[in-house]
Amino acid sequence: MSGWKETLKEEGLLEVGDFIIEVSIDSECPCKDGTLYPAVLIYDLKNEEIYYLDEPFEPVSNFKEALEQVFEWIERYKHGELPRMKRSPKKDAPKEVVQRFLEVIKSLE
Repeated sequence: MSGWKETLKEEGLLEVGDFIIEVSIDSECPCKDGTLYPAVLIYDLKNEEIYYLDEPFEPVSNFKEALEQVFEWIERYKHGELPRMKRSPKKDAPKEVVQRFLEVIKSLE
């Protein structure tokens, strides 16, 4: 397992460039059936803002399964796919922030 994956697995956090990526699990609200999904927060240290990934994550049973999905998405970003970053449900992250995030993700080995 590569270094960045190991860091996320052990700490749930990864600092890369001007960003901190935090992975956790969250339940769909209202919490009817207890279904869990990966939740990814992205802290932009440069602009002091918080964003989240709004990808079509599948339900998970535990943190390990959440990490596996997040690893897959990060690999897709490393190959140029644009992340769906949001500031709120109706507000996307600024294009400049998405581009900076994509550039630092591409630097992961």
